[in-house]
Amino acid sequence: MKSKPILIALAAFVIAAGSLAAGEPASEVLVVTALKPAAAVIPFSLPKAVPVKLLFEEPVPAPAPYLYIPHSVPIFKLAPKSGNALFDANLILMVGLNIADYISTCEALKYPGLTEANPLMKPFVKSPAAFAAIKLATTALSYLSMRAVFKRNKTVAWVMTTATNVLLSCVVANNMRLIQGARAR
Repeated sequence: MKSKPILIALAAFVIAAGSLAAGEPASEVLVVTALKPAAAVIPFSLPKAVPVKLLFEEPVPAPAPYLYIPHSVPIFKLAPKSGNALFDANLILMVGLNIADYISTCEALKYPGLTEANPLMKPFVKSPAAFAAIKLATTALSYLSMRAVFKRNKTVAWVMTTATNVLLSCVVANNMRLIQGARAR
């Protein structure tokens, strides 16, 4: 079963190589040898080179590139939905921090003496699948709920996502500090 794709690739290569060789024009190459010259000769001769007559003696300068200079300083206006894009970036940051929390917690739990400090997550960290499922579910729930809050009240959503991101940043930084301390022991 594994040799079938290899044979197909080899056949395609042979067909491509054959068609490339067939497309080359015939040409004569003269090699000096001790053999007798061939009896067959091409009945026609190639035309002699004709000297090219130049229309001008000096080289023509290249045209200058067209440079557009605006008459005034450009004014950049924010798009009407730029708040949505920035909020989306804040949500993506929240998802990334949740992933960093999951990875750093899994790494920290490999070292003796380090345990999960969150009492709600403590029962789930013993099973990697359960911990990943709970972390994925809470991240998705946070993402969707923040989106719903943003539709109703943008200010509250901004405050909540910013506070969540600050808290998650502190958690990830603490995990990394604990990992560095455990590696130094």
